[in-house]
Amino acid sequence: MKRIQFLLLVISASWLQAQGTITSATFPKTGDTLRTVFADPLPISLSVGNVGGPQTWDFSGLTTGQRNNQIFVPASGGKDAALFPDANLLVKNDGQELYLKSSSNKIEALGFSGDNPFFDAPLVVKYSKKPVFRTAPLTFISTTNSSAEFRIDIGTSIIPDTLLANLPIKPDSIRIQFNNTDKGLMDAFGTMKLQGKTFSVLREKVESITETKLFIKLFGLWIDPLPLLGGNIPGGFGAFLGQDTTYVYNFYSDTKKEVLVSAQFSTANELNSLEFADVGGVVSSSADVAIAEKLEIRPNPATDFVTVQLDGMPDDWYLVTISGLNGVPAKAAIYQLVQGRIADIDIQQIPQGQYILTIRDKSNRRVVSDRLTIFR
Repeated sequence: MKRIQFLLLVISASWLQAQGTITSATFPKTGDTLRTVFADPLPISLSVGNVGGPQTWDFSGLTTGQRNNQIFVPASGGKDAALFPDANLLVKNDGQELYLKSSSNKIEALGFSGDNPFFDAPLVVKYSKKPVFRTAPLTFISTTNSSAEFRIDIGTSIIPDTLLANLPIKPDSIRIQFNNTDKGLMDAFGTMKLQGKTFSVLREKVESITETKLFIKLFGLWIDPLPLLGGNIPGGFGAFLGQDTTYVYNFYSDTKKEVLVSAQFSTANELNSLEFADVGGVVSSSADVAIAEKLEIRPNPATDFVTVQLDGMPDDWYLVTISGLNGVPAKAAIYQLVQGRIADIDIQQIPQGQYILTIRDKSNRRVVSDRLTIFR
């Protein structure tokens, strides 16, 4: 048995020597376009293998889906570059801009802004905790870590009365805070077959924990309202808050800048999403898109109420915001999506004009927007 274990260690060491270390040479740089595809529909099953190696992953069947192109340009060319002075890299994706800071061992995200496909107003979100976009070197076995945090502050004048009614004092505003913590381990290695090509790969298993919190502002201080409300937050907000855990398997190569395959699973081992690199063998695909979800608002233009039809997102509680073209929210409320529909969103108190309706899930993994015209 010891002899077999020794031979396995020798084989593993030999493979790792041939594979080498995945370095920052695989980091995207100015002028690069990373081409990936969202699998649609998702495969019935996907085997991501076991710990260790060498292993063989056969992903030859991943050839169809919805294309997604990420274009990397100098940060100085961004519309809101002055707001991100530390950024030296910018990724453009479906008209939106993600500002990055790239160094010799990591790329971290500073925030997102710039052009928006739905309206011409500036939209700026800065991360209070900056997530790591890529890191190097990657070896078997090494660890990766990333934390992200950003906030949405909303004036209480547009918050449903049901949320505020039980508070002893009316707050100045509320804050919805999104947190994400990723803990990864490079735990497997081997070869991958993808679109007729073979790659040497390292596999990363990531435990991804997202959490949504609510704070209220009283006398200039942000506080947790749960103690004031007896542990019960009304108005649907309680269902929207909380923690969610998923497991993501990322497959890296030392010859491609794209992550070759990224598969996200629930804690029940159900495949939630799958993105893979277009390495030249995608045979059928829809037009380039950034997200698979489709949003339809009816009627539009509208007068008093609207109904939302949302394909591609599961039944759950969602944060709905309606914002003017200046980016200022005019309404924010929690609604339940049932069988792809959110019915009777009341817009009677919103003045006539052009708005953007945005729907965001509680883990901030799914965000969709579309234009809404209110006419009277």
